Amino acid sequence: MTDQAGLGFDALVILTLYLLSNIFIGYFAYRSGETWTARDYFLGGKSTGAVVLFFAMLATKFSGNTFFGLPGQSYRVGLIAVTLIPFTLAISLGFLSYAPRLYVLSKKYDYLTPSDFYADRFNSQTLRVVTAVLFILTVIPYLMIQAAGMGHAFVGFTGGRYSFATGVIYCFAVMLTYVLLSGWRGVVWAEVLQGALLWLAIVTAAIVLVYSEGGLATVVQKAVAAAPEKIVAPASWETLTRSYFLLALVFGLGGSMYPQIVQSVYAARSERDLRHGLAMMIPNYFIVMLCVVVIGLVGIVRLPNLTTIEADQVLALLLSRQAETWYWLTILVFLGAAAAIMSTAAGVLLTLSSMVTHDLYRQFLRPQASEREIAIAGRVFTAVILCVVTALSLRPITTLWNLTIIKFEFLMQLYIPLIFGLYWVRFSRRAALAGLVAGTGSVATMMLSGWSHIGILDAGVCGTLVNAAVGVGVALLVPCGADERRRVDEKFFAFFKEAPCKSK
Repeated sequence: MTDQAGLGFDALVILTLYLLSNIFIGYFAYRSGETWTARDYFLGGKSTGAVVLFFAMLATKFSGNTFFGLPGQSYRVGLIAVTLIPFTLAISLGFLSYAPRLYVLSKKYDYLTPSDFYADRFNSQTLRVVTAVLFILTVIPYLMIQAAGMGHAFVGFTGGRYSFATGVIYCFAVMLTYVLLSGWRGVVWAEVLQGALLWLAIVTAAIVLVYSEGGLATVVQKAVAAAPEKIVAPASWETLTRSYFLLALVFGLGGSMYPQIVQSVYAARSERDLRHGLAMMIPNYFIVMLCVVVIGLVGIVRLPNLTTIEADQVLALLLSRQAETWYWLTILVFLGAAAAIMSTAAGVLLTLSSMVTHDLYRQFLRPQASEREIAIAGRVFTAVILCVVTALSLRPITTLWNLTIIKFEFLMQLYIPLIFGLYWVRFSRRAALAGLVAGTGSVATMMLSGWSHIGILDAGVCGTLVNAAVGVGVALLVPCGADERRRVDEKFFAFFKEAPCKSK
């Protein structure tokens, strides 16, 4: 250790050893599977069991936001941040609304990317391109969140010894190595270690910080004294409805549509494994989000004057200032933050690569490409995407929370054609495309015009209402032909009608 606040060079050595362990895991994953086939490289052969799936979802869901963006938002808004708990539970409800049925279809028709369902259900390559491009453009900011989180970790935990850019480049270079080496299998194997590490780190940090202030009741009392405006109810029902009740809808629909979450449905070994993996996630939403809230409250007490963007470093700053006293705790949280960031970034990166490779390159440029060529192309696109995202992330321009909300507002537009396509036989290709274009266009127009909301409805909710209204209107007014309806009924709906009879 040094006399300065924050971690020193020895922490970088420990981090390097941890990062090397991820490359080691990637190597063994590479040796264990056929990673030069697209199905194995992108989805691990669709053989992921419940426990590994749980850790994969845990590590993917609780990303760098858990250590930076969410504590930062809790610091900014105060006690009302407890709404993060129902927000994350809403994501589970959104996921459950489509996952079981989509899983059955993905097994029957061997889907590889999220856009495979849209293209197959609506018999439309146009929808494949539109959904793939929207997924890609929407989750690039998510990768940027992880990059920014790694930069914040290096600056905050080391007391400024290492730069923002150093953190981004160093950890992303290691992550790129094991993703290129092993694909999905290496990513999810590493996520078992990463998920356990991030959970232990955030829970331990919250307990120690609260205990050091004399307990949770004392923390709340001190926060009231330090910033009473942050420990009060919203000023009006409009604020409460728009900023909390309707924001839960944004989280539920947008958060459940992460493409890497959709691909976890495809990768599950069985529907039972998928359900068990999700069941193990639900109590962890309560635990992790409660930890995030109390960390923000301790930050209000100890660091009362952070700027809006500086608030994203509140956890790192709290620990770095006590690095000598809580040295190993600070190391643990530093590694936990790195684990959360790399696990999420690796999953997103692999999903992005699969969409570019399978939905665009294979469908339109090289339809005759072999499995090996697709796996090679996937690795090339993985490297290109990560280099672009790294370059875009070196100078943060807004808070991690704002980036999160922006991506959710666009992602939730993809929920409407998915859910209608799964449950309504009359929902046609025209309806899906018209609704998606109208909803996405509405969100983009509002954002570019500087309208964050109309009345109590923010851009994402407005777009979703437009999306649903236009889609339903077109489906009713311009119904699909008899042949198309018969195809959809026989291929997608008759299958579920017959299922209960087969189980008797």
